[in-house]
Amino acid sequence: MQQKISAPTNVGPIARLLNPRSIAILGMSAKQGSTGRHLLRGLVQDGFPGDIYLVGRSGGEIDGQGVLTSVDDLPRGVDLALITVPADGVREMVEACVCRGVGTGIVYASGFAEFGDAGRAEQAEIARLAREGGLSLAGPNGIGNTNYVDRLSTIFLPQPPTKQLPEGTTGALAVLAQSGGLMGLMTRGLEARGLPISYRISTGNEAGLTLADYLDHLADDPATGGFVVYAEDIRDPQGFLRAVRKVRSRGKSIVLTHAGRSERGQQAAASHTGALAADYGVMRTLVTRAGACVAESLDELLDIAEILARYPQPPTAGIGVSTTSGAFCALALDTLGPLGADVPNLSPHTVQALSERMPAYMKPANPLDLGTTVGPDPELYHDTLATLLADDRVGSVLLAAPFIDPASNQIMLEQVTRAASGQPKPVIAALFGDVAPLPDDFRSYAIAHGMVVSTSPERMMRAMTAVTEYGRSLARVVVDSAECELPDPLKELTPGPQAEWLGKKFVTAAGVPVPDGGLATTLEQAVAIAAKVGYPVAAKAQAAGLQHKTEAGGLVLDIKDEAWLRAAWTQLTERVATAAVTDFDGILIEAMASKGVELMVGAKRHPTWGPVVMVGLGGVWVEAIGDVRLIPPDLSEPEIVQELRSLRSAKLLGEFRGSPAADLAAVARIVARIGRLMMARDDIVELDINPLLAAPDGATALDVLIVCAPENESIRQVVSEA
Repeated sequence: MQQKISAPTNVGPIARLLNPRSIAILGMSAKQGSTGRHLLRGLVQDGFPGDIYLVGRSGGEIDGQGVLTSVDDLPRGVDLALITVPADGVREMVEACVCRGVGTGIVYASGFAEFGDAGRAEQAEIARLAREGGLSLAGPNGIGNTNYVDRLSTIFLPQPPTKQLPEGTTGALAVLAQSGGLMGLMTRGLEARGLPISYRISTGNEAGLTLADYLDHLADDPATGGFVVYAEDIRDPQGFLRAVRKVRSRGKSIVLTHAGRSERGQQAAASHTGALAADYGVMRTLVTRAGACVAESLDELLDIAEILARYPQPPTAGIGVSTTSGAFCALALDTLGPLGADVPNLSPHTVQALSERMPAYMKPANPLDLGTTVGPDPELYHDTLATLLADDRVGSVLLAAPFIDPASNQIMLEQVTRAASGQPKPVIAALFGDVAPLPDDFRSYAIAHGMVVSTSPERMMRAMTAVTEYGRSLARVVVDSAECELPDPLKELTPGPQAEWLGKKFVTAAGVPVPDGGLATTLEQAVAIAAKVGYPVAAKAQAAGLQHKTEAGGLVLDIKDEAWLRAAWTQLTERVATAAVTDFDGILIEAMASKGVELMVGAKRHPTWGPVVMVGLGGVWVEAIGDVRLIPPDLSEPEIVQELRSLRSAKLLGEFRGSPAADLAAVARIVARIGRLMMARDDIVELDINPLLAAPDGATALDVLIVCAPENESIRQVVSEA
């Protein structure tokens, strides 16, 4: 056949994938229950208006339609090929599609990257052939997609007819998942909450099209108001971050759950979609900074998605709690406290207004106990909730109440809905019910009025804490890249690890304080430097390959006088000679630091995600306790101070056992400068200050380790090998 389909009006691979004008099913079989039969049935029952072509080796007819025996018989320019053959036949089909100018294809077969190195290699080859031939591939190892806007399903499993969204729908959610099974779970969970779905997309192993591609395209889709995403490996991190930023620039939310937080979780993800183990903490830090809300569980994913769908502007103020159970007040604080949630004290005006409305024996506070007074006075639900919502300190309210009887609970919901209606702050009504289902009338009323309801107050508190943190992350100031420009002296670094003295010279030029001192290549130089800075001093052997001086015996501290320094010089030079250090630069002589809290500031450049900064308790404690915070490199100094105050050991930084508070502003200034260095200098793969001594009057970098990419090697190689 020589006919040719005219150029598509639906420009772009995602448009041709989700809204094709023509579809070919490859590997078609007449066998009942076959993948091809399911796909054909779905297209017919959804009333697909475009051309459908069937290709199968046996030819003949299926359901009254002729079957072509070769892809070569297809007209040129088919929008979408549904490739249903087993893994060992996919390459041939991809090559044939390329030859016929097919625009996009879905590969359903498993047996590729998720099966190990051989499968990964075959997947890579198929991806190369498609990419070079102009064929955009979805999958492999996916189940297909559903377009609820235009009523089209390419899911290979038996499906009921697709329910099309009403024309003009906006604010629907797009479900994107690297797992077909979880795509179904997410879809059902959102539908049960009465939330409209615009698209559900199973991305599979993403040999071609990735999550980033779908997000980038659907960011401008008028029906889609938010995204709910499950990932096991974000295969195009920089593209994904750009797409998330684009989604947020359109005022749309994106909620993500990413598997692989644990080592065993990473292994399970790899066996499922061929995901490569990545640093979950780095991903979470940078994705959050870009504008996504990262949920820690599937329950949280769906709860957050519903809250953001009902209330698109996530709050930045704290959480208000109202309840008819006094016992729940304490339990709520016990739950919210460890989550780091902000449960603010009510403003004086709010306390006064509540006092005037509530019985005199009830004391307004947050959490607010309404007791049993709502029985004879159900309007108290409305009046107290409206008062809480009017408080600028309160960004959202959770009302938790027990099941009483259907009529009483319905009255409660109506009063809460009246208070919540027309204002932007999230309001959640949670009944103490555990697995008991909500009455149908109760849930239907809530869905019709856009209310969030649940039978688990604890789940809702976790979700609302995450939504509030999301709102605060979106409000953070993004540093302009122009602020990352650095002075010329910073260009002197060489490939590989740097000696400490050179690292200190580097960070000093960037504005990071270090102890007074200098590098001595002779004993007399060392004596002169010590006399200049004043005793006591520290003496440290210097070589690029000598990064752990304490363990190597290359460090002498608290040297009191010249005689002691001369002895230390002899001791250090003998140890260096014994250790056969070939790149010995000399001995760094520095003034001993004053007392303070030992912190650490570390920065690494992930091979695909880019730079991230870590700050926490330093010295030997960083390995023993691991009290650290991962932060994006462009965080502002006030926000860095808040991160420092979020450390478990934050008390040590304040007035503690007679010691004055550390200068957190000085610490934040150094952390910010290290972040800017990592953004401006892509040759640096690692930069560690440990310890950073935080004193009441400033902060000083006592030890500095910098590692640059070796010459003629990419940063990706260096970091992955490390």
